[in-house]
Amino acid sequence: MLNNRYLLFFAILAVGLAFSWTLVGKRAQLEPGASLYVMTTEDSCRPYLSPCAAYAADFALVLGPQADALRLQAERLPSGAVLEFSQFEDGAQELEIPQTERLASNAWLIRPVLRTGRLRVNVLIANQQWLAEFPLVQ
Repeated sequence: MLNNRYLLFFAILAVGLAFSWTLVGKRAQLEPGASLYVMTTEDSCRPYLSPCAAYAADFALVLGPQADALRLQAERLPSGAVLEFSQFEDGAQELEIPQTERLASNAWLIRPVLRTGRLRVNVLIANQQWLAEFPLVQ
């Protein structure tokens, strides 16, 4: 009788773990065949004080101050690239999407929700994805 209780307990536990893993896996899944690359950000990056960059092999993103906002300039960005912006607070909780305005073909004006945390720029080109994170420190 005691063995049946243990068996039932572990069966329920296994079903719960499988269900939760399925949900987490679906949320974190990339598009099929997509490659993810993390861009290198300068060590002393303080974009509210002076421009700093995140580098990929073929292009770079430069983030710097502009009046009451930040300006992102993309250097040698391939045509057809799509940029997505998101902001995270220091506790890694995602905030609402910052306001962005496209200034020119490769420039954006970004107004972060808070002046702290991290700004994440997701660059999508065909089936490849690059990720850059800039610290928003004063």
